[in-house]
Parts: sequence; C-alpha cells; structure tokens
Amino acid sequence: MAKKKDRRWSRRRLFALGVPAVLIPGFFIAMALGWNPAKLASVKNYHDIKTIFPSSGVVAQVTDGDTFELENGVGVRMIGIDAPNRGEGKWEEAREALVTLVSDKRAYLEYDRYQDDKYGRVLAWIWIDCEREPSFLPADYMHLTDNSSRGGLRENPEGCKKGTLVNWEMVRQGLASPERYKERGELKYEERIREE
Repeated sequence: MAKKKDRRWSRRRLFALGVPAVLIPGFFIAMALGWNPAKLASVKNYHDIKTIFPSSGVVAQVTDGDTFELENGVGVRMIGIDAPNRGEGKWEEAREALVTLVSDKRAYLEYDRYQDDKYGRVLAWIWIDCEREPSFLPADYMHLTDNSSRGGLRENPEGCKKGTLVNWEMVRQGLASPERYKERGELKYEERIREE
C-alpha cells in the first residue's frame, strides 16, 4: 500500500517552498488568523505574494528613522541606510523627519536582492510622491553571480521621475548613513546614496 503524503503545513514544508526561517512564525500566525496558505503551493517565488511583499501601502506608524509599518501591518525596514536606534544620537530627529516624509502617504516599495531581515520585516527602497504606479526593475536585477553586481542605478524609475527616494532623502538630511552589507552584492541605489 502506498504511503499517503502529508499535506499539513509544517516548518519543513515551508522551508521546502523556499520560505526563509525568519518568516515562518509569521506564516503560522497568519494561518491561525484565517489566512489560507494554499496560495504558497502555487507560487514559485514567495516574494510574489503581495500580502507579504506589497508593491505599495499607506504608512500608518513610524518606528524610527529607517523603519515603519504599513496600514496592512507589514513592517518595513528601508534598505541601504542605517538611522540611529531608540536612545542613540539623533534618534528622535530622524524619526520625526521620517514621520514628516511618509505619514499617511502612499509609499511604493522597490525590492532589491535582499528582501527581508531576521526580524521579519521587508527590506525595500521607499518612493513617495510618484506621478503614477512606478515601474521597477526586478528584485534580482543587480545580481550577476554570487556577490558580483551590475552597476548601480542613478535615475528614478518610470512613473516616479518627480518622486522622492526616501532612503536617499534621510541620508541627504544627515539623519541616516549609507549601510554597506559586508560580503554581499551591491544594491540598486547603494552607490547613489554613498555619493550623497
């Protein structure tokens, strides 16, 4: 008699689908709240699930100078920059500047080669005040092989030519510093931000 295949949603099954370990607890919480994980089985790339990796959203709450939460509850950490943590240096000033820039605005999230962190937040370049829905290059655009990359992007994307790259703006204002990910490939706007 053939063994019946186990179709329960387990940590092992989520790993097999390519879901990073850091996101697995969130999937189980979402399932407990009624989210149907069947969608995962039909998705080749979990980054295509827009409830986890939204293309845009309205900013509901700013945590600090590089982190905020969207109205749908998704935590976002701006990639490529580092702002002071609570109690450090210009923490309050950085947080207030980000509040001024993004609160109650539609933020467009552009993903890069690294798209989530160990805290379960999505990592993204944040665009505001766009003319229309921007057309972003794919998240893996920069990746050539291992840690080698294409040349960085300098121009704003189509649909957001007059918009603002918030990550860059925080560095320009002196409230965040460019962040280089050690032993990792270059990010889309990393060079642009370092030149600020």
